[in-house]
Amino acid sequence: MADYNPKDFILEFFKDCKINDKEGVLTISEVPRDFEEFIGKKPPYKLVFDFNLHAKVKDSELVIQGSYFLLGIRDYLRNKGQTSLLKLDIKPDLLELSKNPKLKNYKILEIKPGDYNFLSEFSFLSIYQYLNEKKQTIIKFLVKDREILDWDIHKFKTHDGNKEEIPFMDLKEPYNLAKKRLDMWVNKEIKVVKYALNAKLSKELNRIKDHYSKQIKEKDEEVERCKEKIKLLESKLKHTYYDRDINILKRTIQESKARLEMLQKRSYQERLNAEEIFHINDEIEKHALSIKNILINTTLCYYPVYNILILSKGKKISKKYDPVLKIFI
Repeated sequence: MADYNPKDFILEFFKDCKINDKEGVLTISEVPRDFEEFIGKKPPYKLVFDFNLHAKVKDSELVIQGSYFLLGIRDYLRNKGQTSLLKLDIKPDLLELSKNPKLKNYKILEIKPGDYNFLSEFSFLSIYQYLNEKKQTIIKFLVKDREILDWDIHKFKTHDGNKEEIPFMDLKEPYNLAKKRLDMWVNKEIKVVKYALNAKLSKELNRIKDHYSKQIKEKDEEVERCKEKIKLLESKLKHTYYDRDINILKRTIQESKARLEMLQKRSYQERLNAEEIFHINDEIEKHALSIKNILINTTLCYYPVYNILILSKGKKISKKYDPVLKIFI
């Protein structure tokens, strides 16, 4: 996955607001009222991205992984999921039309708006969490019919749409297409992260297995040493004649047998194997990659398809022209 930059995320989120980027400080003003109320603070917001600058800039918000401001944006987006209408204010370019091969030797008599064409844009918040990292990105997909368009609808002049102008739209199919493309995009982005996580996990699992293998081996050797010690002491006891030495040997043999019994009774192999499994499962859980994709907004865009009346060889012909796709349909 590409390196995550909180500043890029902030710029994407506030792209429709007034932004001043100067000397490492992003000043955001004129934000949506609902965001202002949600975050509980009036703009302008002075956003900085390192601790030193945060200490120098009065009333600044530090934006780093896990900061209050980033978490506030994430929660706001989670709650915002809605559908909005946007009307594209676009008209055919007569000069461009005159150069169209399909209108060669034709004369344009009339151009007037007709039925509407529709685009749907789906905005997703993707949250990646692994180890002590949490990253979030906003990704948008613009869908026309059964195709993903690589456009920015905000390059067109737009204004709020009127629901009275459009019929009921079933967005299930374009949503499924956008969701499928999102899954492909996410899978591509996380390849590097998954590779790094698997490498770290493999290293940790090898460390754990090596540690417990040594532990079991040491316990096995301790058991054998204990048995050998008992045999040696018992053999020595047979050739000891002084009461004081006999008592010392008997006490030592008893302590060694108690130690051996304790080792065997506690089943150290079973205990160590259980510990090993616990730590292995713990590392697997730590290195798991959690991905959440949240639909934060659906924008239904619409614009008129123009009816063009042309004259060719004394005959009037009517054509429909899509001013966004710049094609006749």
